[in-house]
Amino acid sequence: MTEAVRELDLALDRELVERLSDPATIERLIRLLDKLETVEALVEMIDGFFRRGPELADSVNGLIQVLRDGLRTPEIAERIETVFQAGRRVQEVLDSPAVRALFEEDVLDTRSIALVGKVARAMQRAAVEAAEPSALQKRVGLIGLMRALSDPELQPALNFVFGLARHLSRELTHA
Repeated sequence: MTEAVRELDLALDRELVERLSDPATIERLIRLLDKLETVEALVEMIDGFFRRGPELADSVNGLIQVLRDGLRTPEIAERIETVFQAGRRVQEVLDSPAVRALFEEDVLDTRSIALVGKVARAMQRAAVEAAEPSALQKRVGLIGLMRALSDPELQPALNFVFGLARHLSRELTHA
């Protein structure tokens, strides 16, 4: 290895260390790492889309054949117009600031999606239990409520609700 190549390597190393030491770069890297699961999921979806390319091409070819065969009928023309209108509406929604903001927020984070799933399952089970005849006749008074508040099985949910209220309050004050 020549001296010039070594000097070039050292200069590149110094440049890399300097850029990685920049607080703005560190912050961007941390944000990128926090979003890595979401990015990975998006890449998987895009990869799946590309793997299905031949199927999609066959579908488009089939649609073109149907159009050639039946374009003269008014029903087909109406359906095609409806599909194009729907496509334009979907594109408008995807281009909207609200959807763009949704992709930038934590709503699509895998942890948020998993939490929504857990809450939905708990709500479904609670709804089934509440609809049972024995539950419809059961009444909970103030003493029963106080007893329930000390139930160890309810403590994680109560901590979650209180934490949610606290964090939601903070979010709303900053809104």
